[in-house]
Amino acid sequence: MSDEESAARPGIERRTARDVRSEHRVLLSFSDSDLEAMPLVPEGTRLARLGWYLDLHDPAKADFLASGDETVEPGQHVIARKAVPGELWEELRRACDGVLGRRTLRPAV
Repeated sequence: MSDEESAARPGIERRTARDVRSEHRVLLSFSDSDLEAMPLVPEGTRLARLGWYLDLHDPAKADFLASGDETVEPGQHVIARKAVPGELWEELRRACDGVLGRRTLRPAV
């Protein structure tokens, strides 16, 4: 099932970043409402080719462009760029930099 197919299937429980906050330092500074606005791509979903994603388990990678052959593995927490408001996505990218101690060169939104 692709990223688009999983988003369109009713009855699938949609988890959000709020459900996994305690597992990821990147998420600790976000409000509950912000985390609720970050749906996780369901396990077993094939990532859309040329779609932008963020793997919460790998903040060093920050956001990445999918090649289309990646699948969300069990226990992996991935967020799709297209499912998150732009300002929140930029804040998430900056949080990845902060966790890694990198200086953020991205402009504030």
